[in-house]
Amino acid sequence: MEDKRSCLREPARAKARLLVDDHWHDCVITNISSAGGRLYLRMSVAKGKAVRIQIAKFGQYDATVIWCEGDETGLKLEHDPAEIASMLTALAS
Repeated sequence: MEDKRSCLREPARAKARLLVDDHWHDCVITNISSAGGRLYLRMSVAKGKAVRIQIAKFGQYDATVIWCEGDETGLKLEHDPAEIASMLTALAS
């Protein structure tokens, strides 16, 4: 299978929270890039849903759900990729 992503995803294991419909839900980031990421989240979120992710000590980022299967959710970050670079380095280590 060919990987069509424009940005390399880095493995991560970081606690985060996802804001969905005015309610925060705990989650874990399992991989991330400057364009998006994969979360372990114990709920289903509709594709296309606008959400906000809060990553401890790094801040909050607007995102859009691009897929959801079981306990895993894929996000597209709606943020300047250049500003996320330092966060990626810290999360991947």
